[in-house]
Amino acid sequence: MNSMGNMQPDTLCQEFAEILGATPSVINGVCTATSFRTNLHPVVLGRRAESFMFVPQAFSFEHLDQEGKGLCLGETVILQNEINPFISSLREDEIIVTALHNHWLFDEPRLMYIHFESVEEPLSFARKVRRALDLLTTRNIGRSKRTTRQGATKREEELCEEFNNILEGSMHTFENGVCTVMKSRTNIMPRVLGRRGRSFLLIPQMFTFESLTSDGRALCSGETVILEEELNPFISRLREHDIIVTAFHNHWLFDNPRLMYIHFEKVDHPIKFANDTKDALMVLITRKIRPS
Repeated sequence: MNSMGNMQPDTLCQEFAEILGATPSVINGVCTATSFRTNLHPVVLGRRAESFMFVPQAFSFEHLDQEGKGLCLGETVILQNEINPFISSLREDEIIVTALHNHWLFDEPRLMYIHFESVEEPLSFARKVRRALDLLTTRNIGRSKRTTRQGATKREEELCEEFNNILEGSMHTFENGVCTVMKSRTNIMPRVLGRRGRSFLLIPQMFTFESLTSDGRALCSGETVILEEELNPFISRLREHDIIVTAFHNHWLFDNPRLMYIHFEKVDHPIKFANDTKDALMVLITRKIRPS
């Protein structure tokens, strides 16, 4: 496996993640804590969809100042009836709610995603977010078809490796039938709330395939950060390949340059999806983009 960072989480990062019930890592030099909502068992386009792409929780902090405050970001998948209690809890603690929307189409149950940010001490942010997360249901939603697997077949591992090589990922995994490829658009160097940002939550590119069936087709999904001027050329290229565009929108507020995010899906042969996605990605700018 390749990695987007070779640093080990420090004590602060580990404590941040522990409060949030997440796994700490360092991506692009930024403390990043991630977890799955394992009680949600969605189906997308008729296929099991339990990868991080569909049921994520992710949090980060970076660039601490002399007062120990940094840019703190968070997001979680959320059900419709959980949204307003969760928002109320965040707002009571003065965390900025930055976006609420779908990421996918043809999903059951209906999945929504909420994004939020603050400049403060990371552990303070984590405790506030923990209070909000504790409002989310822990009962199982949907009927899980997940089975714990002892290991991937050689062919599946090779397929994931080829999928990753086409998409030129910085990190990839194949676990429980899910191939995940991740990298960052490091040529985009944004500021959020006046703070420099390199968090994976700001500049992500992620691609997955899962629910592979005997006909060689799988539920394939992707997302990328994208600039406003890139959006329509990228959409056009995806549609030329019959890839379903499911959402495009902001995730954050007070960002410079203005960051948009696009999500897309298709039931397809993973290698074809990877090649078609790579073709669409060719329209994206590769020069360095700095705040204006």
